[in-house]
Formats: sequence, structure tokens, C-alpha cells
Amino acid sequence: MKENNGLGQYSRRELLRLAGLSSLGLAAPSFLTGCGDDGNSGFMPPSYAATILDARIAIAQAMADTQTPSISVALCDGERIIWRETFGYVDQAQSVPPGLDTLYCIGSCSKVVAAVAAMILVDRGQIELDAPLVDYVTDFRMADARYRDITVRMLLSHSSGLPGSHARNLFTFTPVLDYAAQVQHDLATERLKHAPGEMAVYCNDGFTLIERLVMAVTGQSYPRFVQDEILTPLGMRQSRFALTLFPAGAYAPAFREDGALWPQECTNAYASGGLYTTPNDMTRLARMFINGGEFEGVRILSKAALTEMGRDQTTPLTFNPIPNTRWGLGWDGVAQPGLAAVGVTTWHKNGGTQFYRSDFFVASEERLAVLITGTSMSYPSDALAERILLNALAERGRIARVPAPLPEDPPPEQAATDADLAAMVGFYANHYEGLLRIEAQPDRTLTIQQYNAGVWSPYAADLKRRVDGSFASDTQPLTAYWTFNADGCRYLAQRTQKGMGHYLTEMPWAQRVEPAADLSPAWQTRVGQRWLWVNESDQSVLLASYPPVVTLEKGQELPGYLLGPTGIVDPSGDDRLARMFLKIPVLQGRDLNDVVMEMRDGEEWLRCGGQLFRPQASVPVLAAGDSAVIIDAEGLAEWRKLPTTGSSANLTGASAWKLYDADLTLLASGNGNGPTGANPTSAYLLLYGAPNAAITVAVMA
Repeated sequence: MKENNGLGQYSRRELLRLAGLSSLGLAAPSFLTGCGDDGNSGFMPPSYAATILDARIAIAQAMADTQTPSISVALCDGERIIWRETFGYVDQAQSVPPGLDTLYCIGSCSKVVAAVAAMILVDRGQIELDAPLVDYVTDFRMADARYRDITVRMLLSHSSGLPGSHARNLFTFTPVLDYAAQVQHDLATERLKHAPGEMAVYCNDGFTLIERLVMAVTGQSYPRFVQDEILTPLGMRQSRFALTLFPAGAYAPAFREDGALWPQECTNAYASGGLYTTPNDMTRLARMFINGGEFEGVRILSKAALTEMGRDQTTPLTFNPIPNTRWGLGWDGVAQPGLAAVGVTTWHKNGGTQFYRSDFFVASEERLAVLITGTSMSYPSDALAERILLNALAERGRIARVPAPLPEDPPPEQAATDADLAAMVGFYANHYEGLLRIEAQPDRTLTIQQYNAGVWSPYAADLKRRVDGSFASDTQPLTAYWTFNADGCRYLAQRTQKGMGHYLTEMPWAQRVEPAADLSPAWQTRVGQRWLWVNESDQSVLLASYPPVVTLEKGQELPGYLLGPTGIVDPSGDDRLARMFLKIPVLQGRDLNDVVMEMRDGEEWLRCGGQLFRPQASVPVLAAGDSAVIIDAEGLAEWRKLPTTGSSANLTGASAWKLYDADLTLLASGNGNGPTGANPTSAYLLLYGAPNAAITVAVMA
């Protein structure tokens, strides 16, 4: 990527040049289509030239700010594709830009396609939304009798109670074709997070089970069904799942920090996040929504099915303390707040993988839609999509102007009472920030600290009580916190400024964690131990990005809890099971799992959400010379410690291997037989092979 320090250094003329429009006057780019009379009494639709100019500048700024290598975008107005364009490079060394047909993985925007697939089956009378999943997937089981109450609707609206996301084999560099079957298998030994239909919290596994539902009902694989019933009828010719690796140049790659290319990412949860597509193709899906379920005369969905997808699914929930998020079926919301603030109803979906981030907005009544996708998780795709639609609405005269950001004036203060402070002070936890601590200061302000690896770090400070009962600082007055009681628990709520800054959103943000009795002796002995991952693919994106190690940590001021692989867990009452217990709707309670200790050959292994880890302390040490390593009948990877730091090895019989230093930082990896190479810090080998395979390791000092 060429060095770019942002747009602030450029003049207005240079900004217009960056946007590709004349600085002497705006002109619609030549590739815009359908810009003439639409046949309605001589009405001349807008060219959206100002919208495009603004979006180009905003996208260039976002890419510079976040070092995003490439972005692709398309905007449609009814049947017209107003604008489609790509930015950045797919080959930085040769300055090769992405093409309009370059594929991007749209991550969880794929959930909209999964919901369409399910609703096609509803239209055909093959399934019912409110029928239990077990009526169709008859071999579905969980270690929680309430699984029988999970309905198809709950899978599509994040209200099933499933723990969240199974990370094992989710992101790989080669396809894993049986991921959905693997998730169903792993769920058979797991508990629910909450009662089905009680609340809605973001859940990838619910959509992964839609794949199993489609297979059970139709006899077709999910990718085949989607191809035949959605992609082909809509003419989405580029769109596909990563069932095989794509040819070089067909997709937009992600880049490492050193500028080298990552291999292609395969997101194996097809229904939840695996569709590769183009913004141009997604405008065809959008047109189907805009036209009431039809596309170019072909009906894909009934109007009733389309209406149900866009209906707020959260209204019947029994636990929804801050009803600010309105899930649809497959949609993150059926009233995107930035557009709702100007009176426009918009369905919206965000998606992200390890390498890609996307947003898909459809304003059916306005006949507008946009998809933006790019090769990083850090650029603000949601704010950009919102900005594009707001500018388009203003340019066509639907709204008077794009709303200005809210003023950042601190609200009036009100002295905090002892009761006010007591209601806030304490420990809290959520999925993203982990463990938090709120403390009162002598001046009656509050601070929030975040716990990580034994250290409390500042998160927010100088929070003053405001007249509405919330606490906010003078420097960030639009970010506010308050507490409330619900369902026997105390919660911390957060209100923040979002999108283009003209509105606020609020949600349950964290749950109070009350002190508990100290850990049992059995759990005490496990604190600080390290376990190594053994059942992840050798082609794992996660293993290429993060150390394959987990540990159990004891909270300093909360000695009765453990901090595990997916957050805080409660080990009281069982020396083998530490339970997930947070119950936070929307996002902050997502992706939780129990920690289970298993005995294997006299050792304690750790299992969490389908991931299996062996104790690092008992990894066998290789001897100098030749050693035999046998892969077990399950095909689990084998860990070995090198006899001396810096040793190398020659391998025979392995399908793949990885070399790590003493801190479990990846040093090298390879496939098949051969030498590991010399590295002065090498300490551990991770070996892969077929079940029951014998691997010979020849260690060389």
C-alpha cells in the first residue's frame, strides 16, 4: 500500500482529484448506469454525484486512518445501479486495484441469505418458523433438556439460547466442508446460555444450524440449495462459498503487517458468515427486497415472508431490558437508528471475519440499498454505509439535509449521593471488555478500570453524575453509564454516540459480579496452568494469528471466579465444570462457554466450546536422534518439546507441522515431510497426521 497520512494534507482541489471528479465542476462518472429518464412523466432521477464525491473522500480517509488495503462499494436506486467502485490495491507491489468482480467475504451479512433460504422453505410449507428444530433435525441433541424448545425462528433471531460461536475450524486457509456437522456434534455435550426465546444475544451457531436444517429438509447441502434457489435466480454470478480455493486474482486478499499476503481465508460457517460476493451482486439481492420478493419477474419470496424477515422479532421476548436493538430474521436491525433518526426505515446487517468487514443496508420504501466491503476489520463500514444513504436521501430531496452531529456539551451535573455511588460501585463483566471495576473517588466521581493479565488499566475516568441519573465525563459527555436491576441481576448500561454522530444508542453493557466463596482446592491447583490446543486444523487462521494456549486466571478481588478462554466462569459446586453465567442481551453476552475438565490418560485436559487443550506441563520432551510420535485414533495434533532451545528436526510421516518458541509464538510451519529449519528460539513442535499415523522426528541440535 502506498503511504498515505490522511486527507488533511490535501487541498479541496486535491480532494476532488482523489475522488475522481473535476475540481471545476461535479460530473457524474461515466460508469454510472441508468441515469436517464425512468419513464415516469419525464422525471429525471438524480445522478447522486455529490453523494459519490462525499463517499469517495470518506472512504479514502477511512482507508488511510485504518490502513485498510482495499474496499469495494455499490449503491442502487430501484433498478438502477447508481455507483460501483473499488479502492486501494489487491497487489500492493504492482499497485493493482481490485476489479468490480473481485470477491470479498461479507461475513455475517451472509445471515441475510440464510434467512432467505429458510423463508423459501417456509413459503413451500416444508418448515414452520415456530416449530422446534428437532422436528426437522431429528438427531439434534444438547446436554440441556431445554434444547427441544429451540425453534427455527429463534435460530434466525438470535434467541435460541445457544452459547454463541464455535471457533474450532471456523476460519482456515483451506476449506473445511463439514464445519456445520462438527458444530452440531460439539453442541451435544454443551448447555444453553439461557432459556430458548427468553432473550436475544448475537449467536453465530444458530445460523450454522440452518445449514443442518436445509440438509435435513431438502436433502441438499446448504451451498447447493443457496446456489440453486437464490444465487442463480438472482443472477448473482460471482457469488460463491469457499468450497474450493479460488484462483489467484479472483478475490481481494488481506495483507500482513509486513506487507506480505495472507492466503485465502475460508469462513466455513457458510450460513453464518461464509459467502464471498461482490457489491454488484448484492444489489441484485437488494432489488429482490425492494421489489417485494421478486427479481426481474421471478418470485423468490412471498410478500408475507419478506414482511416477516423485516418485522421486529424482539417484541415477544421476556427479557429485553433496553429494547433499543430490533432484530429481524437475519437482520441486525429492521430500523437502522441513523436512518430512523430522519424518518427512513432501513434494514441493516454488519459482517466481519478475521480479514474482512462489510455492511449491507436496504431502505425498501426508498428503493435504496448499499453494500460496502473491505479487507480489514478496523474501518467503519457501518458509518460509511449510513453516510452514503443519508447523502443520497438529501440529494434526491427526501430529507432536507444530512443531520449534523450532536453537540458535545456536558449535561448539567447533579451531586451524587451515597446511594447513587453505591448503585454503581462494584465489579462487572461482559464479552468484549472482560472484567471491569467501578470505583468512587473522593470528589464523588467514578472511574472504570479494565482487568487484563493481573493488571487493572484505566478505561474511563472523571465520570460525574448528570441530571438524568447517568454518569459521564466532561471530555466524552455523550458516553454515559448507569445501572438498573432486571431478572434478579444488576446491570451496567452504556449510551454512546454512533454512526455519523447525530444519534445515540444504548444497551445493557455489563453484568454485576458479586463476590463469592474462594475456589475449591481442585480449581486452585489449575490457576496459572497452561493448556495447548490439539483439535484445530493445521490450516487454521487463528493458529497463524494467535498463540495456541489458554490459561485459567483467578480474579484478584473476585477469588471465587475464573477467567477462562471465553471470559469469566463460575466454578462453584463442581470440580470439573466451571459454568458460563453472564446473561446480557444483544452483544455483550455473546460467545460464552463452560470450561470442562476431562481426564485423558491420567491427565486433566480442558475443553471449551468444542476446543480441546492438553496440559503444557506434561508435553513429552523429544530425545536427540530419532523418535516415534503416534497420532491417536481421533487425529488430535501432538505436541512435543525440543530437547534444547534452538534444536531443529527432520520429519517423516507428518501431514503438517508448526514450530513455536517458548512463549508459543509461531516461528515456522510447513506441510508434509522435511526439515523444520533452524531457529535459535525454537522450543515446541506441533505435529499433524492422519489418525493412527506414525511420525518419525529426527532431532538435530
